[in-house]
Order: sequence, then structure tokens, then C-alpha cells
Amino acid sequence: MTNDTTEIAYDNTLEHPVLHFTPEGFVHGLHAFIALAMLLGLPGNILVVLVHRKIATPTATDWVVFYLAVCDIVSLAVCGPSYMLITSKVWNNFMPSFFCSLHFMIMHTCYIASTSLITASAVIRRSVMITNQEPMSARKSKLFGAISILLAIGLGSPSFVLNKNSPSGYCYYDQQKAQLQTIVYGVYFLIILISNVVTCVCYLNIIPKFRNAARIAPTDLGNINDAFIRTRQAARKATICLALVFVVFLFSQAVPVIFMIILNASNHNVGVAMSTLILLLTRLHFIKSFANPLIYLWINSRFRNRARSLFQRSGNNSNITTIALR
Repeated sequence: MTNDTTEIAYDNTLEHPVLHFTPEGFVHGLHAFIALAMLLGLPGNILVVLVHRKIATPTATDWVVFYLAVCDIVSLAVCGPSYMLITSKVWNNFMPSFFCSLHFMIMHTCYIASTSLITASAVIRRSVMITNQEPMSARKSKLFGAISILLAIGLGSPSFVLNKNSPSGYCYYDQQKAQLQTIVYGVYFLIILISNVVTCVCYLNIIPKFRNAARIAPTDLGNINDAFIRTRQAARKATICLALVFVVFLFSQAVPVIFMIILNASNHNVGVAMSTLILLLTRLHFIKSFANPLIYLWINSRFRNRARSLFQRSGNNSNITTIALR
């Protein structure tokens, strides 16, 4: 009787076929990908946070980037190890049901918070490129980011009811609450869909302004004109940087999440091939978590200079301490 219950519990989980019939090499490759994402993403996003702390007068965009990095740090630190425990079937041995709920709550919270923050960055960059000023002050942006995360925590809290360990110890959705799960996921779907539509519209409106990014300011003073051009070029690079962040987010997180929401609202009778695809898609969001700092380093020269000065200052402080000890 116990074996029958265990088998039914496994069969009702969407990823059961992939964990039991997919070649071990695929699972090992998935673990290597998550480990690489943690290895690159955690130091990279911590660097973003440290660089932000050194900015004397952060802008609204700086605060959005800061909160995005915080979300990625939490997602990598909590969901990365959890996914590895689940797919390696170690979770069933010792992890309590509370941690299953916590895993999904943090995952959903980071999804929603990242979505709203990326939309906010698009609105800010649109205003900068069209009106040459940010639509909100740095203080309001800081408050907006904090409120977005708090609201995302509230929206992710149903996971404590919807997600738990199955009778066999597997971490997944509670099948007895399928109707409530459909409602909650419908809310997630609307938030993600509307946010990404707004973000796309903002960046599409910006495209014509890129042609005028280096236009000559209406003044006869050469130094003022040069300063104006440098400011516009910096704004253009920052906008391109955040646009790339959105593109990575769209294909590594938004699209897979929407796909999963639609699938979870339907029946779960899928084969091994589809389960393997689902397992892969739902782990793609780790790409966004480690790609963002790399994009900042690649495109944003100001971020590179600030990061470089941060390490140089740390090196100088170490030298001073060493001399003092001598």
C-alpha cells in the first residue's frame, strides 16, 4: 500500500518522468549549469551591490539595478542548492515540507520582483532618452524598489499553502489545491504579461531617439556642447545595457514562466521528452542571474571604472594595513 501511494505521488508530479527515466548525464549537466550560475552570479551580483554602496549620489536607475542584484543573490543562494537537491533525489531523504514551501515562495517572489523592477528600468530609460531626465528621484526609486519586493513577497506567500512535500518526500505542488493554484498562477500570468508588454513598448519608443543621441546641443560654447554629448552617449549606453538585461530576462525567465503557468493550469500528463524540456526551461532563469553583472561589465564603462576603483581602494587599504603592522 505504501509503495502504491509513493508511486502515485511521483506520477502526479510534472517532473517525475525526467527524474526517473532521463539519462543521468542530463541531470549531471543540469547540476553543472546551476553550479556555474552560482559560481558566476553570486560574486557578480555581490560586486554590483558593493559598487552601488560606493556611489555618492545614486540615480533612480542605480537603485533599480541594486534591487535586481539583491533578487538575483537571494534566488541563487536559496533556489540553486534547492534545485540541485530536488533533481538529485536527495531532497526526499531529509528536507522538511516547510523548506519546500520556502523554496517556491522565494522563487516566485524573485520572479515577480524582477519583473516589476525591469519594467521600472524601462520606464526610467524611456524618460531619460526622451526628456533627458529621470521620471522619479533616487529616493522615490529606492522606495519603489523596497515596496515592489514587499508586494512580491505577499504575492509569493501562497506558496506556503500550495507547495509542500508529497507523501514520498518530493517537493512539488499540492494536487489537492489545484483550483487555488490556477487562480494564483493566473495572477502571476497577468502581472508578467502586462509588465513585459509595457517594457517592450518603452524600449520600442526609445529606438528613434538613439539616432539623436549625439546631436549637437543648441549652444556656441564648445565645452558645454562636449559635456552634453558625453552625457547623451552615457545615457545611450546605459539604456542599451538595461535593454540587453530585459532581452535576457524575457527569454530566460518570462517566456519559460508563462509556459509553465499555462502547463500547470492544464493537465500534467506529459511524456519524458516534454518533461525534460520543462525541467530545462524552468532552470533557464539562472542565466539572467549571472548574465546581468557580465552585461554591466561589458557595456557600462562607469560600472567598470567603479568596480576597478573598488578593488584598487581595497588593495591600497591592505597595503596600508600591512605597513602599519610592520
